Amino acid sequence: DQTVYAEALISAVARAFLEDEAVCLIDVLIRDKYLRDDDMGPRLSLPNKQLRRTLQFLQDQQLVKFELVDDLSSGGSQATKFWYIDYNHAVRVIRYRLYLLKKKLEQAELRARSSSMYLCPGYKTKACNGRYTETEAQQVVDQETGLFLCQECVNAHAANPDPPPKHTYTLQLLDNTKDLRLAMDNMRRVNVQLTGKMIGNQQLRPGIYDLLQKVRSKGKGPLTSNLPSENFSMGIGSKRLAGTGRTANIKAKKLAQQGVVTGGSGAVRKYLGGATRTE
Repeated sequence: DQTVYAEALISAVARAFLEDEAVCLIDVLIRDKYLRDDDMGPRLSLPNKQLRRTLQFLQDQQLVKFELVDDLSSGGSQATKFWYIDYNHAVRVIRYRLYLLKKKLEQAELRARSSSMYLCPGYKTKACNGRYTETEAQQVVDQETGLFLCQECVNAHAANPDPPPKHTYTLQLLDNTKDLRLAMDNMRRVNVQLTGKMIGNQQLRPGIYDLLQKVRSKGKGPLTSNLPSENFSMGIGSKRLAGTGRTANIKAKKLAQQGVVTGGSGAVRKYLGGATRTE
């Protein structure tokens, strides 16, 4: 089932690149299929402000969405905000983000390997602005010595009867070993993060590259959008916590008037779909 691979992929990406709060929310959304905006705080035992900030971040990253669902029958409103993961969209976003990341790292390494800069000794002491690309350096070759000379320094000493030695303003190739090493190290660390980890025959971490290939498999149809309205209508997903929602108190009063509370307040909670025990 591609949905299983999609869930594993989203979870693996969250663990590789996101903070702990975001990882926990991703795990809960995968497990429960959706979170109601008005009961997610008590459900997760976290402040609503903190949860909404994390959900907003995940929404900005295009990993989660929300849908307005009629939840009036469960104590909510006619337009309760249900947060969820659109598997089809999230997988496309992950695939595109990883493509951009890999392309950026490859370009950084290519630049480090191919870029050659030449500096005048006076550039380091701020005596001149002698910084040249490889192409520019080839245009300032001294005809007598064949050296690359800083033209700013050449012009500055043109009228000097006792000019300094030419080696004091001969361009020197900038050592870019540090930049190349950094680019290669960044590529290596990202590849480690995206590759599965095994100890013996036991897999400690699924490979993001492998999961992408499995989700991409042809002939298995599109991924589900995992809409809360569809899951809710089929009874799939978490039930509302007792006593939460804009109309929960109104619902409880109506049940009390109808005599549904004969078994105690636990009966009302059971009716609302939150409690699994009676009081």
